[in-house]
Parts: sequence; structure tokens; C-alpha cells
Amino acid sequence: MIQETSTSEIQHREYLADPSQDPRIGLIEQLIQDCGDILVYNISFERGKLNNLIEVFPEYSNELRGIMNRLKDLMIPFQKKWYYTPEMKGSYSIKSVLPALVPELSYNDLEIKEGGTASNTFLSMVNGTFEGDVKETRKQLLEYCKLDTYAMVKILEKLLQV
Repeated sequence: MIQETSTSEIQHREYLADPSQDPRIGLIEQLIQDCGDILVYNISFERGKLNNLIEVFPEYSNELRGIMNRLKDLMIPFQKKWYYTPEMKGSYSIKSVLPALVPELSYNDLEIKEGGTASNTFLSMVNGTFEGDVKETRKQLLEYCKLDTYAMVKILEKLLQV
């Protein structure tokens, strides 16, 4: 999701690499093109992945460090218990926070319902072990990613109302 200015509409943008190629360079180039703050849920995980890219592609280290500086962690208010509601059931994972704050959004209707499955599915497509319908599964991955990013936008909107 991209928002050019604080008053402009949020636009959905997506990137899912061609699984027949090494997806990392394309991802790096896409990340470099976009500007502004990057809303994430669990900054440690995202920084770890960016550091892994720096190790493999040191020629992009300045750009990737710049991206790391733009990360904003939506998990912090929940992790630090600055915001809590019993519907979160003691958990600050996005899968607990989303139904508590934005119950009208749900992963239940998706074929791919969580990040681990999405990652493993894409990895199997990249390494050639995937046996399903690549075109349909790619569509399912994009649907999951779209909801995941939209969920963060809606959670942020709820926090801004407090």
C-alpha cells in the first residue's frame, strides 16, 4: 500500500517475483523505487531479512540500510501493551489484533491464510518442488499479501482514532 501524501488516497501496489528466477534482485529494486515510511508488523523480522540481503548483495547495502531506516513497526503499541483489548486474547500477533480491532476483515475466506504458508508455498515455487497450479497459487499469494497489508492500514486507522 502506498500513500503519496498524508491526505492522498492509499493505493495498493504489489510485487511477487517470477518464481522461475532468483526473486531477490527484483525485490531489492522494487523496494528502492518506493519511498517514504514502510509500515511493518515485527520490525525485527523485516530487518533480519534486509540484513540477509545485504550479506548476499553488498552492492545494495546503502540502499537497503536506507530502507531499514524507513521501517515503522505497527506491532509496538500491542507488544508494549499500550493498546490492549480482551478480544486479543493475550496475544499481540497480527492474527489476534486484526479480528479484535477490525472484525470485518478475515483471512478465513482465503486459500492461503497465514505468512508461513505463503512463504513456504512461494519457496517451493522458486526451488521447483511446487506441484500445484502456479498461476492460481500466485493469485492466492497476491490475495493473501493484499489482505495482510490492508490489515495493517486498517489497524493503524483504528489506532489513530484512539
